[in-house]
Amino acid sequence: MPPFPVDGFLLIFGRMSGLFLIAPIFSSRQIPGRIKVLLIILLSGTMAYFVPVQYAINISSPAYFIAALIVEILVGFTIGFVAFIVFAAIQTAGQVMDMQMGFAIVNVVDPQSGTQIPLMGNLTQIIALLMYLAIDGHYYLLQAIVQSYKVIPVLGLSFNNHFFDLLIEVTASMFIIAVKISAPIVIAVLTTDIAMGFIARTVPQMNVFIVGLPLKILIGIVTLFILLPVYLWIFSILFARFFEYLDRVLIILGL
Repeated sequence: MPPFPVDGFLLIFGRMSGLFLIAPIFSSRQIPGRIKVLLIILLSGTMAYFVPVQYAINISSPAYFIAALIVEILVGFTIGFVAFIVFAAIQTAGQVMDMQMGFAIVNVVDPQSGTQIPLMGNLTQIIALLMYLAIDGHYYLLQAIVQSYKVIPVLGLSFNNHFFDLLIEVTASMFIIAVKISAPIVIAVLTTDIAMGFIARTVPQMNVFIVGLPLKILIGIVTLFILLPVYLWIFSILFARFFEYLDRVLIILGL
C-alpha cells in the first residue's frame, strides 16, 4: 500500500474547506461544525489517494506551504461561490414577489444561512434546493474539486481580466434571472392593483385597502402554484447554466 500523501491531503483539505464555507448544502448551519470537519477530513483523505495534486511552484519552505493552503481555500471558495449566486438569484426573485404581494415585512429564518428572509424567498429557495439535490448538484461540486486540479495546480491560481469579466457577467445575470423569475407574479399582482383601482373609482363604497391586500396575496399564491411546473423547468435550466459557468470559471482560473 503506498504511503499516505500528507501534503496532498492538507492541500485538498484547504480547497475542500473553502467549498464548505459558502456552497449550498455544505455550508448549511443545520450541519454541526464537528460533522463538517469530519466530512472534510473523510473526503480529503479519500481524494488524496487518487487525485494527482499538481504544483505550479515547488513548495520548498513552510511559508510557501501556508501560502498554498490560503490559495487552496480561495479556489474552493470560488467554486462554491458560483453555486451560491444561483440560489441568491432565486432568493432575490422571491423577495421581489414578497414586496408585490405584501409579505415584505414577514420574515422567516432560513435554515441554510441562519438569516431572515421573506416567505416567498424561502419557498422558492427550498424548491430550488430540492431540485438541486434531485439533479445531484452537490456531487457535481465535489467532482469540480477533483477536476480543478487538472486545470488549477497548487499556487497556479490566476486572477486575470477574463475572470473579473466573467464574475461581472455572472453577478449581472443574477439580477436578470431574479427579475425574469418574479415577472409572472409581479404582472399578476400589478394587474390586480389596476383592477382594484378601477373598482375603487366605480364602487367608492368598497374599502379597497381591506379587500385589496388579501386579494393580492391570493392572486400571487394561486399564480405561483399554477406556474410551479414552469418554475421547476426554469430552475433546471438555471442549474445547467450554473454548471457551464463553473466550467468556465475553472478554465479561466487556470490560465
